[in-house]
Amino acid sequence: MNRPQHTPCYPGGRPYFGLHSTVSGQPRRRNASNNRVISLTSSELDWARFWEIISGQLDRHAYSETSREMYRSVLRGFYKRTRCAPAATTDDMIRDYLNGLVAEHYSWNWIGMNISVLRTVFDKLGGQTLTSRFATPKRPQHLPEILSPDEALQILAAAPTTRDQLLLGLMYGCGLKVGEACRLTWADVDKARKTLCVHHARGTQTRTLPIPPDLIAVLTTGHERCPSSDYIFQGRTEGTHLSTRMAELILRSAVKATDILKTVTCMTLRHSFAVHCLENGDSVRALQEALGHKSIDTTLLYEQCILPEGATSPLDTLRRKHTPGVVKMDQQSAIRPDDQPRGAKLFTRPPSVTALDLPFPSRVEPSSLRGGDFYRLLKTHLFGRFLGQRRATIRAG
Repeated sequence: MNRPQHTPCYPGGRPYFGLHSTVSGQPRRRNASNNRVISLTSSELDWARFWEIISGQLDRHAYSETSREMYRSVLRGFYKRTRCAPAATTDDMIRDYLNGLVAEHYSWNWIGMNISVLRTVFDKLGGQTLTSRFATPKRPQHLPEILSPDEALQILAAAPTTRDQLLLGLMYGCGLKVGEACRLTWADVDKARKTLCVHHARGTQTRTLPIPPDLIAVLTTGHERCPSSDYIFQGRTEGTHLSTRMAELILRSAVKATDILKTVTCMTLRHSFAVHCLENGDSVRALQEALGHKSIDTTLLYEQCILPEGATSPLDTLRRKHTPGVVKMDQQSAIRPDDQPRGAKLFTRPPSVTALDLPFPSRVEPSSLRGGDFYRLLKTHLFGRFLGQRRATIRAG
């Protein structure tokens, strides 16, 4: 009589899911033993061969290079602390390793990442149950940092070159992730429809977004004069794109040039885009499509960042009630038109190429400009205001 095979479960009772591909569309397997690709019973299995098998599985399931480096870093740290062979690893060793990370005050994110990596390589690929009793740390719930429209405009205007302003403008104006913005090519620009085709970092998903009017002129000119296979933001070597680290440094330099004290990252521009779209009246479903979220629950989190309409502080009511001589007036009528805050729509009037005054200096004929010259001007042309707004030159005396 065959006994039913026990299915390992997570601490909460949910069964294990085997390693699956995000591009194949195959259903996940419920039993970890069915996914065993590594035999952890052999004492001759060293860490070099162990990593070779794991690396091949990650490539097969379309894991990104960043994920592979993270797996390598976790396994290297685990080996340095335990100094044991993969086949000799026990749940007590993993528990001591995780307790050491907690004692050294590592973040919850890194501890959870270690549990996830060890669970994948030993349980899902090795068919073991070493991490079945370890629960992932609870993620703290906090709202993302959101820029006001004026703060976003200050950052865009503080970027010194056209390339930097174009990069930051696309991340904020289209809600792109930093990896998506850096991997854009000129073939992704549709100048007829004035849209941008954005590819996911893994290349499994694409979405079409409208180009902000202030960026159409530069993107259209570059699309006409540069090879379609070239990256819009080129790296140091030919054929490579701008690194995400360099994009973060560009944003950090622009933020330092302003008086903004908030912690601003590339994801802050994406978060601000989402909140400003909701404040402008866009639907949650449309925002989900623009951001590329698989679940609408992720998009609904941005509704918590919107200030409630019509909320009045009781302190203001108390002041008006007990302060003599205070004239009650409507809040909107008390604000003069010149004093009203700037709306969330920054790109209202699309300028022409002549109004942009870049990236082509007047001494260069557009017909003689080639792709290399365009990239050189794109990176070196200094600009004092955001794209489409002329710099006001103040001369002393």
